[in-house]
Amino acid sequence: MKEPLKVDRDLLKRYTSDQCSNREKAFVDDWYISYVNQLPDFELTAEELQADLSNVWNSIDAEIHVPQQSRSHWKKWFATAASICVIGFSSYYFLIHNSSTAPKGISSRIQASEVETGSSSKQKILPIPAATSGAMLILSNGEQIALDKNGGSYSRKDHEILIDWSDNNQLVYQADDSKSNSQAVRSNTLVVPKGNTYKIRLADGTQVTLNADSKLTFPVQFTGTKREVTLDGEAYFEVSKRQISAGSKMIKQEFIVHAGQNAIQVLGTKFNVKAYREDKQQSFTLEEGAIALNNPANPAPILLKPGQKIIQTGDEFTLLEVDLSKDLSWKNGDFYFDSATVQEIMAQISRWYNIEVEYLGPINNQRYISSISRKKTLQEVLEILETTTGIKFDIQIKGKERRLMVIP
Repeated sequence: MKEPLKVDRDLLKRYTSDQCSNREKAFVDDWYISYVNQLPDFELTAEELQADLSNVWNSIDAEIHVPQQSRSHWKKWFATAASICVIGFSSYYFLIHNSSTAPKGISSRIQASEVETGSSSKQKILPIPAATSGAMLILSNGEQIALDKNGGSYSRKDHEILIDWSDNNQLVYQADDSKSNSQAVRSNTLVVPKGNTYKIRLADGTQVTLNADSKLTFPVQFTGTKREVTLDGEAYFEVSKRQISAGSKMIKQEFIVHAGQNAIQVLGTKFNVKAYREDKQQSFTLEEGAIALNNPANPAPILLKPGQKIIQTGDEFTLLEVDLSKDLSWKNGDFYFDSATVQEIMAQISRWYNIEVEYLGPINNQRYISSISRKKTLQEVLEILETTTGIKFDIQIKGKERRLMVIP
């Protein structure tokens, strides 16, 4: 005797991915038609919506049968209807979860007009304008300076080193070679928030462009035989060649970028480092010159040639040939997703549009390739991604808090 069937989340998931037997498909057909016939109109109060959504999942434990002839027209919109239920639930959850005053089970106090949902939201979500970049400079004494173009002074000194940010979205350190022999190493930190990029010219002439949600710590003046900086996030470096006096001869002053456990040795080159602390992968791309990647997991440095990229996943390193125009496209204002998972795509979306991402179910590990302008609104980007991935997205806005719901 066959075991009785029950409509649950697992069965519905297998149904939408076409992994059910004929018997299971017929059973889900019958259940869904029966439930749809009982649905009320969608003009519901918050309490009615809560109750209705609760009934959806309570009713899937029941075994319901309806006549065979009524099954023919609903399959093509089953996934869409299921998504509507999930979107409704996510909206309700977002409101209740983020309301410190609303008791559990009471949603009628929250007005629907307080939240805008979906990619068609009237409020367009754009990257932060350059004039309000939110970039922050932390001086060696701990003082924090906002680098927005909102009037006031555009220059400061830190231990006699002049720092200027009057140029558009760029911080410039004026070198003072008379102090190059000083043994005191005083560091500054540039913090670039989500939603923008920022440039800096270090005291040695090296140019660095920081991507969104990145931080660079560096000496105000380079001394000794090494120039060392520390990166958390992503940055593109154009390192200047520099020689210093060592007794009777001149030697090259080495440039080193520390990123996590990695140390990138550089001698006059252009390269990109992507090393966000929360990402599972880090990457190092060489455009010009030569770099060597040092990591405790490797007995010897990994050397890169122009056009090559190293991807690090844990203690594993993969060396690839890449199209530099695509791999470095973020500098030119584009997203380029190269065999990226949905989670990897969402990490970039979150940083650029300054929005929290929440997953309303498990996401597969399928990879996608896509190129999208970062000048587009978030809604426009999501419309493209919905077409590419088949995944649905829902934007939730409550006051200053913004969330992007990812719906498998």
